[in-house]
Order: sequence, then C-alpha cells, then structure tokens
Amino acid sequence: MSTPLEQAQAILGEHYRNYVIIAQPEEYPHTFEFVCSDSFATTGLLMESMKYHDAVMNTFQPLEDAFEWIEEEEEASDEEEDWL
Repeated sequence: MSTPLEQAQAILGEHYRNYVIIAQPEEYPHTFEFVCSDSFATTGLLMESMKYHDAVMNTFQPLEDAFEWIEEEEEASDEEEDWL
C-alpha cells in the first residue's frame, strides 16, 4: 500500500517530466516531506515558484506609494510660545 505522497508522485510522474512536491504532515506540523523528479530541475522550479509566490503575496500588500502622508502641525501651547 502506498502513501498519499507516493500516489501523488506516481500521478505526476505519468504526466510531467519535472515536479517538486513539498507536503507538511498534519501530525508533524514542524516538518515537511519533499519529493522531486530531478535534482537539477528542482532548483529552477523552486526559484521560479518563489518569484511567483512573492508576486502573488505582493498583491495583498498595499504599496507605499498608495498612501498620501499628510503631516499636521501641532498648535504650540502657551508654555511653548513663551519659550519661543
């Protein structure tokens, strides 16, 4: 009997030349399981997927230029006016 990870690997292997699977077991949340078809292709796949992930995540964050910062001057108190 094969594991779900092995099943996914078998299905991807039938349809794709290169693949990377990174899965986090529910019972071990601080670990991950990793399977790849080709170690050299894995580097490129992971680098490109990180670029894609960064681009997607940046769409959820407002750009700094989207805000217009307005500085308001504080009114000087009587003590400050006497000192100035």
